[in-house]
Amino acid sequence: MPPIAFAQLETTLGPMLAARSALGVAALSTDLGLDAFLDPLRRRFGGPLEPDPDPLATLGRELGEYLAGHRRRIDVELDLTGLAAFDGKVYLAARAIPYGATATYGEVAIRVGHPGAARAVGNAMARCPFFPIVPCHRIVRAADGFGGWGGDPSVKRWLLGLEAATSGR
Repeated sequence: MPPIAFAQLETTLGPMLAARSALGVAALSTDLGLDAFLDPLRRRFGGPLEPDPDPLATLGRELGEYLAGHRRRIDVELDLTGLAAFDGKVYLAARAIPYGATATYGEVAIRVGHPGAARAVGNAMARCPFFPIVPCHRIVRAADGFGGWGGDPSVKRWLLGLEAATSGR
């Protein structure tokens, strides 16, 4: 198995860690520490991990453009290896939510063929290793139009505001 390459990216949201395989982006996360980032990758892939000499240049560029409001989608392939099939379906469904729009956990559950599995969708989003490539912030609670978020709620509000402000462009 080819190695999984990883790098730190500087973003508007602060430092993020990213990893890629031969199939695509394997993970993207706020920088919570290198070991906390790499341990799940070791479990998922079981192969070698090494620093990326070209720190995921395309991802870094697209991520920067998205966070600046100049790009509507981070258009990179995802490597879903080692993830639960349900989670993969949820992540792909979340990527299909249009820029500037939202969907409820229940709506996503229906889209992936599991009506009534809103809580399972929420759990999948909480485990999502691809934020913001997978726009977790666009999935909201039906009760209040905001709701669940595994990260800093101010980041979710900021991203929803950014998309609302730039969706008319």
